[in-house]
Amino acid sequence: MNKENILTWIKNEFAPVELITESVTILQMIDNAVRHLNTHSAFRHVEMLTVSTGTSKAQVGTTFKTVTQVLPASPAPSILTNYPLWSLLGIAVLDNVTYDLVMMTEAFKNYKYYTGSDFRWQFERSSDPTVGGYLYMQNLPQYTTKVCLIGTKRFAETVQEDSYLGTDYDITDEFALQWLLYYIKSLVKQAEGNALRKSDIINIKNDGQALFNEGKEEKTELEQQLRDGAKWLAFCRRF
Repeated sequence: MNKENILTWIKNEFAPVELITESVTILQMIDNAVRHLNTHSAFRHVEMLTVSTGTSKAQVGTTFKTVTQVLPASPAPSILTNYPLWSLLGIAVLDNVTYDLVMMTEAFKNYKYYTGSDFRWQFERSSDPTVGGYLYMQNLPQYTTKVCLIGTKRFAETVQEDSYLGTDYDITDEFALQWLLYYIKSLVKQAEGNALRKSDIINIKNDGQALFNEGKEEKTELEQQLRDGAKWLAFCRRF
């Protein structure tokens, strides 16, 4: 759902009552809500990044806010595919050659760790949300052309040249979209209630104050819901 769809949804939620708040103001509320979502949530995001063999620096897409884990997509070792495994009564038995190769491989891995030549990485986050950060890598495994990035998602803007809105947020995550819609609605309620309260000056009684309070309470509840339900980064290690 993009900004144009969100704007239409908001107006339909208040129908048949015509909104006092202008569309430009609601669009600003959409930007503010997405900014709050980006700064107060930790949605898990997984993506494959293509790298060149032996590279030490690669730029990450703008959809990543932070990167917490990098897994090189190395080719599978050919030890167990080139040599047979013997099975007796359902028990797998390694032949002598395969056993020696496995032991030698594990010993070499420990040697690489001991000498400090294991794979290492460092992510430098960009201060500009429209520009992706950089991933610095050391000792990337040989013949590796892709790495799996696990981190937190940023709902980035996309330029829509054929839209009068200029930019859009293509948000499809169910929890994020549901939260965003009702958070924007609470902001609109406060704006509408504040505008209706002004009419009390000329002695026109309305429910402006009640609408403002309702929107404020919903905003507080939604912010608490975001704090409790959008911290999914801890589950990244289960991937």
